[in-house]
Amino acid sequence: MEAVVATAEATEVTDLKPCEHQAGGHFAVGKHAATFVDGSGKFYKLFQDDVRSGREASIYETIFAGADDDEVRKEDMVAFRHFVPKYFGIVVSGDKKLLALEDTCSAYQKPCVIDAKMGLTTIYDWSDGKYKAKNATKDLVTTQSTLGFRVTGFKVWQQDKGEYFVADRSYGKELTAETMPAALTKFGSNGSLTPRDVYGGPDGAVAKIRCLQSWFEAQRSLLFFAASIIVVYEGAATRPEEANVTIRFIDFAHTFPSKGKRDDNVLPGVKILADLLERVAEDGGQRQ
Repeated sequence: MEAVVATAEATEVTDLKPCEHQAGGHFAVGKHAATFVDGSGKFYKLFQDDVRSGREASIYETIFAGADDDEVRKEDMVAFRHFVPKYFGIVVSGDKKLLALEDTCSAYQKPCVIDAKMGLTTIYDWSDGKYKAKNATKDLVTTQSTLGFRVTGFKVWQQDKGEYFVADRSYGKELTAETMPAALTKFGSNGSLTPRDVYGGPDGAVAKIRCLQSWFEAQRSLLFFAASIIVVYEGAATRPEEANVTIRFIDFAHTFPSKGKRDDNVLPGVKILADLLERVAEDGGQRQ
């Protein structure tokens, strides 16, 4: 399958600074950062190359185009917009080429963010040998192949210490089906809020992920590999009504038209993640 490379005209931007609320990836800073923010509420993602990032740009353009084409259904894309960051096109800053997206965390004082890479596998049949070799072991030795997702990182504000607890990629790789509930409990606890406050109720993460699950059950437009669900809440919150829980589905460098098929790679992991968060909310959700 050939990648569709976006050809949108790039615009110049300035006043970028490295993103400090990135949950997954390398937590790079300074000149080595791969993600940036500005003062206008936008998030910028460095182009990996014209194939992968071009493909991601084309997927965002498809989501927000508002028209049927030969490979995706308009109703799928209209419903999907609720779960993805707004897209502002391709931009340049000096020698950098970037995707411009909504900064989901810009409205938070102390954003707590977790990144879960979704799918029973991150490998697709038509990927090249290098990509397959890079991901095969990670899929097998992490919870990717058993739970249908793996945590690539999270950061949670600790009100008693006045600092973030940061779980990096290595932390996520070591998690198992048995230890995942404890990690999700850790993320959902800022010292005032409990997992029940963050995950439970009509405005909690479980209800919102169940809505995404319903979308995956119905959509027949796209197949996702190595895409992520992020959950965000307010680390400065002291009451449940201040949690302001948001979920987003992100990272479309390995997303392709499904040709009318349901995405049975990602759907099981979405359901299992919601089930686990629901269980954690019930088991570990009492305020001390």
